[in-house]
Amino acid sequence: MKNFSLLSVLMIAVFGFMTSCSSSDDCHECHIAYMIGDAEVEVEIGEFCGDELADVETPGYAHTIDETIVGNDTVPAGTYTDIHCEEHADHDH
Repeated sequence: MKNFSLLSVLMIAVFGFMTSCSSSDDCHECHIAYMIGDAEVEVEIGEFCGDELADVETPGYAHTIDETIVGNDTVPAGTYTDIHCEEHADHDH
C-alpha cells in the first residue's frame, strides 16, 4: 500500500511537470498591417503559439481574411503577407 501511494504521488508530479512545460509555449497576438494612405490599419488574426507562431513570422507567410471593417476603414478580402505579432522579441517588424 505504501508503494502504491508513493507511485501515485510520483505520477501526479510527473503529470504536473509535463503539463506545465506544454503551457509555457510562447504565445502572441498577431495582426495584418494594412496601409490606407499613410495610416496603418490593424486586422487582428488571433493568437499563435509555438510552431504556429514561428510559421506566422516566417517571411512569405500569407494569411487570408474576409472583408473586414476596422473603425471607419474597410480592409478588402484577400491574402496578406505583412503580419506583425505583438511583444515578440525575435520579430523584425
